[in-house]
Amino acid sequence: MQDYPLQVRDRLINYRHLFQKELIDSELSQLSTLADKLEKNTIAIAVFGMVSRGKSSLINALLGQKISETGAIHGVTKDVVVYEWEAKGKLQIRLIDTQGIDEVGGGMREELALKAAKQADLILFVIAGDMTRLEQEAIAHLQTFYKPILLVFNKTDLYTTCDRVAIHAALQNPEMQKLISPQEIVLVAADPKPIKVRLQYSDGRSQEVWEKPQPETQELKERILDLLNTEGKALLALNVSRSLLEIQEAVTHRHLQKLQSSTAIATFVFISEAIAILLAPALWLDALVSGTLSSLLAIWTIGKYPIQKQYVWLIMVIAIATLSGVLGLDYEVTRYVQILWTGLSLVVLLNGITKDIAISQGYGKLGAKSLIEQIIHSVPDSSILQRFRG
Repeated sequence: MQDYPLQVRDRLINYRHLFQKELIDSELSQLSTLADKLEKNTIAIAVFGMVSRGKSSLINALLGQKISETGAIHGVTKDVVVYEWEAKGKLQIRLIDTQGIDEVGGGMREELALKAAKQADLILFVIAGDMTRLEQEAIAHLQTFYKPILLVFNKTDLYTTCDRVAIHAALQNPEMQKLISPQEIVLVAADPKPIKVRLQYSDGRSQEVWEKPQPETQELKERILDLLNTEGKALLALNVSRSLLEIQEAVTHRHLQKLQSSTAIATFVFISEAIAILLAPALWLDALVSGTLSSLLAIWTIGKYPIQKQYVWLIMVIAIATLSGVLGLDYEVTRYVQILWTGLSLVVLLNGITKDIAISQGYGKLGAKSLIEQIIHSVPDSSILQRFRG
């Protein structure tokens, strides 16, 4: 597999250098953070779920120590909290604990989802039984951020073997497989309830005591580490590319807004072309002046932004200007026709370039969108990322 983190790093550096003046302070800071993430090979794993599904207990079990506060009261986690997990090879792993998705007003609020999902390279979505409609909607929403998800069926110790098998089977029905494949479901018991055991002493006495079993999370640990070992680079590159794409879209949006308010410049170009047409001694010179000024306007409008049809618009403008000079009409009439064509061509030119910049954003040599598509379409069919093809 190609070294996608290196390709993303090159895009970050070159984009920052090329668009230094267009980037605002927060975007420059974010680009530095993304570069640091790539440099340190930091993988962020966000833990999502409704309240009382055992998210914090799961983090405690994965960390091997009780760091994240847990309790019976709904909504113990008050904000997004980040924990360092043990490094594996060249990767640094961070676990992100989040609020319950039903704790913020009955739905998954956009701000909360974005705050944690933007940081995450992988999401552990924790449930504790049959999935609710809200949980299904939340998973579908998280997948719009191109975030691979492992569905963690927690608290399995609370169910009989028969009930556990039935719930697991229900999670693999055709409707659910549109969201989560069977291979993306892991069963755990992050904080098993104490069980009663009988102690038998050598003198014949016996005693019943409550004993707390060890967490059953080994399968999940192995699944995560195996996933990071095989697809860690792709996950890292994909997430950083998504963040870079948001910055590129914001910069492009500001440029498009600038174009929409640049009527004064277009008006100045039109007046200049009209005066040149009226004063030029020959029709071919009229066409040359008109085409040159329109082409310069097109180049200024496009600037450093990727565009799919740049050559088409430049050729069209020059062709229209030239055509208007050889219509065979009366000399004075032709000049006014040229002025009319010039005005129409400027309108078509600016509208066409604006739409094309909007369509083309994220592509080109520095475009994050083109790299995202390349990563997703290069992964094997067994990859957790194959869901995002198309």
